Amino acid sequence: MGLSNFLNSLFGKAKVTADETIDKAAEFAAEAKVSLEDLAESASKKIDELHLSEKTEDFIKSAKEKLDEASEWADEKSQQAREAFEDIIEKVEEKIEELKKDKKNTSSDATSSEENQNPV
Repeated sequence: MGLSNFLNSLFGKAKVTADETIDKAAEFAAEAKVSLEDLAESASKKIDELHLSEKTEDFIKSAKEKLDEASEWADEKSQQAREAFEDIIEKVEEKIEELKKDKKNTSSDATSSEENQNPV
């Protein structure tokens, strides 16, 4: 029982930590996207105010597009990481259950063996 409790505790904490990390990464990506969009909007306004060249304007638009792509990539990777962690946690939980069943079977086999060796 001690081993299964230890494993349950260990992987339960790992699952919580993984979920928290993924959530923080997703929050960060969302905040970064908002900040970058605000920055791009602010830069666009400044360009309009300063009447800068068309090349600069194209550069800012291109930068904004790249930032949007990077944000989408971060969102996608965050989701992939979540799915990977969930798969790993599911496999570990299955293995823990197998170990519990094996231990129960081993215990019941040992009890049966003892009963067969010591008939009343």
